[in-house]
Amino acid sequence: MKRITPLLTLLAGAGTAAVLFAMSAQAAPRTVQPTAGAAPSAGATAPPDASPAPPAEAPGQPPAQPSEQRSRPGAPTSAPPAPVTANWTGRLDSGATIAITATDGTAVAYVCDGKRLEIWLRGTAADGRLRLSGKQDATLTGTVADGDVSGELVVGKRRWTFTAKASATPAPVLYRATAALRKTGVDGGWIMLPDGSQIGVLTRDGTPVPAPPLDPAFGTTIVDGLTVTAEPVAPAAGTAE
Repeated sequence: MKRITPLLTLLAGAGTAAVLFAMSAQAAPRTVQPTAGAAPSAGATAPPDASPAPPAEAPGQPPAQPSEQRSRPGAPTSAPPAPVTANWTGRLDSGATIAITATDGTAVAYVCDGKRLEIWLRGTAADGRLRLSGKQDATLTGTVADGDVSGELVVGKRRWTFTAKASATPAPVLYRATAALRKTGVDGGWIMLPDGSQIGVLTRDGTPVPAPPLDPAFGTTIVDGLTVTAEPVAPAAGTAE
């Protein structure tokens, strides 16, 4: 009995020590090892994003040239309209005469029969196309091909086709009474034809009559003792207004 008592005491002490050690281990904070790929905590500061790398060119393809970049969607590709500077004279299928003069893309046309009919139109000449308009809803459209012009004149319900050839020289083909003279009630238009002849209509106090020949050197003619002064039509300057 005396031998068993010390042994029990020793075993009791060892058991108590084991319990105390287990309790100490549970109370201590656990250390958790970081897991690969775990998201950073909310309080952590994320490194700045790296700038996206430019897209790699396709293997074997040279870098895009400026002309190729301009052709991509969203980039302007069309050039501005090419203005036209030229003079034309010709005829309508009705027999009336037409003259068209264009300067830097602005065009003026005059149609007359040398008696009473006359029509003034103004508009544009660019990229080989003419688009003009005048009083009484008159419209003229034309296309330039090999230097000459063909098109259509529409006035109300009436339609005429026309063809006109380009002038061989830069000499004016169209004259009109000056703005100062038009304010007095006298207006007139003259077409200078390639053979040296003229055709035109002079309107005085609202009455149109055949225009007398105009001296291009001085730009004058005489009507019932009145000196009528005319000047070459310059579309850019608004002479035909």
